[in-house]
Amino acid sequence: MLRKLRIKLARSRPRRNGRFYTVLILPHARSRFRKLHLSRAFVFCCVVILALTAAAGLYSPHLLFRVHTQEAALEELVRQNQDLRNEKDRFERTLAEIAGQLDDFQSRSGRIASALGVEDLPSSRPAAGGPGAGIEGRGPRRSLLDDELGALKSRAEGLDESMDEIVVAFEERIRLLASTPSLMPVEGWFSHGFGWRKDPFTGERQFHRGIDVVTDAGKPVVATADGVISKAVRMPDYGKMIDISHGFGFVTRYGHMSEILVRPGQRVRRGDVIGRVGSTGRSTGPHVHYEVFRDGRRVNPWKYLDQRGR
Repeated sequence: MLRKLRIKLARSRPRRNGRFYTVLILPHARSRFRKLHLSRAFVFCCVVILALTAAAGLYSPHLLFRVHTQEAALEELVRQNQDLRNEKDRFERTLAEIAGQLDDFQSRSGRIASALGVEDLPSSRPAAGGPGAGIEGRGPRRSLLDDELGALKSRAEGLDESMDEIVVAFEERIRLLASTPSLMPVEGWFSHGFGWRKDPFTGERQFHRGIDVVTDAGKPVVATADGVISKAVRMPDYGKMIDISHGFGFVTRYGHMSEILVRPGQRVRRGDVIGRVGSTGRSTGPHVHYEVFRDGRRVNPWKYLDQRGR
């Protein structure tokens, strides 16, 4: 059978300056009681401990919530850190791929430049490098990435400058090709070439300054390259004659025509009709007398013809 206890807390008589409390324990089953003498300091400590325990009990849910929140935040940071690592790996792979593409592009542009005769391209100059200014204040990883990006940007700028030079050289080459005589002025066959021959009128040895292409009268005569008509006149020896200035030191001359279809200052393209075959001037029959000048000197037209007449 359980015993019920009744505890009575009563302040004892002042003893030792009233720093103690007396606790009386009175049991119901018997008349004998017990006394407990507790100092004020002990009671105060017990009260403080109970208060702290109660406060801890009340604060613990909040503390547990904060711990759980911090754990979740830590897990999120770990996940983000892993994502950043993966992103860094992808970024480095992309940098490596771009560097490889720049190497390939630089190699190809170098071959094109060599074919065009372009030398000392910015992209072909010796590589240089070193720590950039002010990298001491940056983290090592950021410094490395910035340096790699800076190097790629510098290479890309060099290639861009190189491509500008290549484009200029290519366009110049296109203009040169367009201005270089390369067509037959008329369809026909050759009667006389460039060089010494027997003059058909005097029978004396004479230097022939062009080539003669024999064909039917009235056939169209075409410009052998792009250019501007510099002369469209009638001369005693050449008859009706046209000179075309092509640039790059090239000039072509067409003589003995029956009709001139262009005027001085007119721009023509390779293959444009400029006149018709005739036998005007000092001529023995219908043909075109064709000459090529380079830097003011007559040259053999044969070397600029991609077709050979019969």
